[in-house]
Amino acid sequence: MKRYETVLIIDPTLDQEKIDTVISRYEEMIKTDGEITEIDQWGKKRLAYPINKKPTGYYVLYKYNAGNKIPQKLVDDMNLNSSVIRYMTTLIDKKVMKQEELDRTGAAKAAAKEEAAAAAPAGEDN
Repeated sequence: MKRYETVLIIDPTLDQEKIDTVISRYEEMIKTDGEITEIDQWGKKRLAYPINKKPTGYYVLYKYNAGNKIPQKLVDDMNLNSSVIRYMTTLIDKKVMKQEELDRTGAAKAAAKEEAAAAAPAGEDN
């Protein structure tokens, strides 16, 4: 399985219930042949330029592991779904995955050092 990220922009004029329906639809599509690691709803954001005369969009980021067919199924469905304004799927490189792992372990080590320093008794001035 490969690791992918898909960002989609949903029409902001939809009510929250319909937005949640769109989000869960793609979540279920990914789960058919993959595993979702994270869904990050960024919410309503201003677009860099108007799309379909709309200045804002509702952003959602999916991070997932899946076979080769899932991204194409998502693209095919998003092309037909009028609720989706734009989308982009990227394949995550192994180098990026290694760097993320190093960042996580480095952050964990830094947090542990900080905790140890805070727990250590303060030095006395003589």
